[in-house]
Amino acid sequence: MTTVSKFPLLQLPQKEILRTIQSIDIYQKMSFSLTSKRCKRLVQSLQIKIKCISVIISSRIYITVSFSDWTLYIRFENCIMQREARKKRLRAPQWVEADSRRLERIGFEYSDWLKHFQDIFHCPSTATISFFQGTCVYDIDDIKEGFGATKTLYARHTGCYAYNLALLQKILPIENLTINPNMFQDSKIPFKILQQNYTTLDIISDSTTEMTLNELLVMNSKTITMTDVRVSAQDLNKFIKLWIQGSNSRMEYFLIHTLNHFEYDRTMVMKGIKKSNERREDMDVHSIDIYRMDGTRATVSFFYGGIEISIVLITMLQNSN
Repeated sequence: MTTVSKFPLLQLPQKEILRTIQSIDIYQKMSFSLTSKRCKRLVQSLQIKIKCISVIISSRIYITVSFSDWTLYIRFENCIMQREARKKRLRAPQWVEADSRRLERIGFEYSDWLKHFQDIFHCPSTATISFFQGTCVYDIDDIKEGFGATKTLYARHTGCYAYNLALLQKILPIENLTINPNMFQDSKIPFKILQQNYTTLDIISDSTTEMTLNELLVMNSKTITMTDVRVSAQDLNKFIKLWIQGSNSRMEYFLIHTLNHFEYDRTMVMKGIKKSNERREDMDVHSIDIYRMDGTRATVSFFYGGIEISIVLITMLQNSN
């Protein structure tokens, strides 16, 4: 930061230093924090409030810093591929800019940059890591080392089916996963990915994808949502019957939302299932209560464009008494 580095700011009393850096914009604060350890501590002392830090990886790499009403994009220009047949190594980026303002710190690698932003913004964890087309040019181990762990992964097709699976296996286990079936040949998500104990599993398809009963039964997530995914009425019927008998015991919420004006025939879906408290919630939602063998209640709701199963756990019922 040219204006600050030339000004003898650090020779001023502490109170004046803080007053000065408080008045400069966020880009100048970031540049100032990169000058020295003392400058970093001074910026940290401002207690700048943010919502989260996330990482986006495609052919380029971004770290995003989300404030209450806007998002700062920090862009990294990556190193040149050493050989055409080899993956790009994530060492020190060639240059870094925040919304077109250049940031400089010689020798900083990706993990150093991420740690620095986490420190000055008091955000010790990465909220989300997102993979898009172009990620496959990078070394998987370098991605893991450079950006570490996260609770939430948003995965799209990186450009290579084999790389997609290898990358997921390297990142797992994870708490929340958003995934696209089109990442895999024949749009079939491998069972080893579906059966993980996610808190939330979101499956979002680019075009209507069919899923089978077996795929539903291996899912171990608490919340399962599927967008533009089709499950036959017959398989849904079997799925609900098997849930009544005890399958998918971790599941608390299940949603299928279609984007092509499809509507399930609730007579077919609920055939042979004992129902109670059947009702119309409003003009577009028809709800039915069902009970698992252990007494757990679930509400099956049919609406224009999909089906929802919302489960009330026994422990929740006991705590309310």
